[in-house]
Amino acid sequence: MNRGSLAEDPREGLSSSSRYSRMGGERNSLLYVDSSSARKARKEAENRTRAAGGAAKGNHNSTSKKSVGRGLINSHMDRLEVGSDGRLFHVKENTGSSTPQKESVQDTKPRAQMPSANVSVNTAPVNTASVNTEFGNAQSTASGQSAAKPVRSYLAAEYRNPLLTVTVKQSNNASAGGWLRRYRVPVLAAVLAFSAAAYGFTAWHYRNRFYPGTEFFGIRAAGLSVYDVKAAVKSKVDSYTLTLDGRDPSGHSDADADAGALVNAQNVITAQDIALEYVDDGSIAHTMETQKSWAWPVMMIARALSGQEQNLETSFDAESVPEVLKALPCFQEENIIVPQNAKLTLTDDGAVVSPEVYGTKLKYEETLEAVTQALESGSTRMNLDQMGLYESPTVFGSDILLMTEAQALNKVLGAKITMLFGDTEEVINSEVIRTFLSKRDGSYYVNEEKVRAYVSRLAEKYDTYQSARTFYTSLGTKVELEEGRGDYGWQLDQESMYQNILDAVHAQKQTTLEPVWNHEAYNPIANDLSDTYVEISLTTQTMWFYKDGRLVVKTPVVTGNPYAGNETPSGGVWSLKDHMRNALLSGEGYRSPVDYWMPFNGGIGIHDMQSRYWFGGNVYLGAGSHGCINTPLQAVKLIYESIEIGVPVVVYKDESETAMSMAEGPFDSTSLKTQIEETYGTVEDDGAGSIVYWTAQKKAQAAAAAAASTTASAGAAGTSGGVW
Repeated sequence: MNRGSLAEDPREGLSSSSRYSRMGGERNSLLYVDSSSARKARKEAENRTRAAGGAAKGNHNSTSKKSVGRGLINSHMDRLEVGSDGRLFHVKENTGSSTPQKESVQDTKPRAQMPSANVSVNTAPVNTASVNTEFGNAQSTASGQSAAKPVRSYLAAEYRNPLLTVTVKQSNNASAGGWLRRYRVPVLAAVLAFSAAAYGFTAWHYRNRFYPGTEFFGIRAAGLSVYDVKAAVKSKVDSYTLTLDGRDPSGHSDADADAGALVNAQNVITAQDIALEYVDDGSIAHTMETQKSWAWPVMMIARALSGQEQNLETSFDAESVPEVLKALPCFQEENIIVPQNAKLTLTDDGAVVSPEVYGTKLKYEETLEAVTQALESGSTRMNLDQMGLYESPTVFGSDILLMTEAQALNKVLGAKITMLFGDTEEVINSEVIRTFLSKRDGSYYVNEEKVRAYVSRLAEKYDTYQSARTFYTSLGTKVELEEGRGDYGWQLDQESMYQNILDAVHAQKQTTLEPVWNHEAYNPIANDLSDTYVEISLTTQTMWFYKDGRLVVKTPVVTGNPYAGNETPSGGVWSLKDHMRNALLSGEGYRSPVDYWMPFNGGIGIHDMQSRYWFGGNVYLGAGSHGCINTPLQAVKLIYESIEIGVPVVVYKDESETAMSMAEGPFDSTSLKTQIEETYGTVEDDGAGSIVYWTAQKKAQAAAAAAASTTASAGAAGTSGGVW
């Protein structure tokens, strides 16, 4: 209840005492009394009430709790009520009814209607007075009189009535509050009982289960028993893997190439590889023991706030780690790329700086240590590149010295010279030209001596002229031919080659040069004996002629007599100088016409000797030639028809046991003719080798040839002196 202070009524200026009673938050009652006479009237009313006895007392008690005790007014006065919206209501006292009537006293503007309380007024027997008030004007009726008076007159002190009791009835809200007050004890008891049951059930549930927020080795243990957690930990340990992320050769930790990605994906160490096992140190059971189920709210909050994960012990076979590591793809030889520093690369267009190559070669000892630590800590992934476990280059493409060197080289580089040596190609590009260069005062120039040295190396590589050789005979044996013997093979003209190369380099040309030779061989450079050659064995007195790998003829021969100082030169390779018909071989003490003449070593050559009857065997030791290779007519004709100038002729001695055991002969000419014709076909002789034929047909030609001849070899005139 709020009490107001004395104030003038704003409408009438009446001095009054205002009291407000708020019933259920819905309505206020405003009681106006005369300040002096009202107290006196109240006292008189109280005296009458005590004199009235028990009836009046009972009536007073029935309404005392809900009456406005200090709001008693004179019975001659009506009551004004103030609603919650500020409106004044006139309550007209009616002795014949328990329900007062209300009229609106003031309302200058529309207002929302509020629910009103029901008010009962019990009064002592007094004259009925009615007051009607509207917008500040009042009407009152008392003791048969009625007169319209303003509110000020209505509230004047002369209207004194006996004790007036006002009873206020509760609204619906007040009724609801009463219900709660009536059942609040049972409801509270039920809530407490339910809470106690829930608390007890939760404590019973977590008596052997872990609280939320508990973790072991990354496993959430909320609601799990000790046995369940151990089983989950063991399963996780059994499925443990450690993945080693590598890098691709370009230096990035994430493989771009499919092959690099595949290798990285396979760099995995499993729990089975290292015999990894869970070691139960009792920490899980201890955590359960420290968990107080009866204090579960506090324990749950503490466990959630702690955020600490239990550390579990594991064991593994540390001795097996090195072998497991070496077996990973990242340590396999075929997957390792050695790092390379940035360097100068010489191209056809000049020098460029090639970037570094990071490679994929790991530092084994450091990697082993890092992997072991990762296994001990339970890590599941490690980046080898980020941990600095790779060998890396030390010189990079941004190196100033390399870039400066490239600029200096480009001033003298740029030529590209291609040369063909048979099937082999030699290219003088920027990389080769760099070997020709020397540096003076920070600038490069072509050193001519280095060019000469390069040409000399080419000659050593391709020259076969008078070179030492290993020759495999038709008997299956091997003989060594001496250096400097013979005149067959390739020989480079070094001076011409030097000048041609130097000119092209200075001009920075890109061209093709033909090699210049002093001597050229019949067969290709790569194998100048190849598959076309004549083979003569002095040991077995046998000659073979091969053409394009095919045996043309094999025949016994008679070579120079060693006892007479006419032994045929051997141990080398000579090229065939000529091949001709109807030659006259002459020398000191002899003149001999032949049908076929093929010289290869000065006056020594291959020719027929129709006056001989025996060939092969040991005939040469007693009746040998002056150094030529005397050959049966049928065999020499076969050679003549297939051989060409320049074909190599190999002459050797083979004193091996194999060669000595395979020596044959001698053979007579008649038998040889039959044997050769049966083996190689019929050979007809036209008899052109007779002295008569020579004299009649070739005398004039021989005289002219002798006068014009500039060589020592036997010519058409036959006067150069062949060794027969």
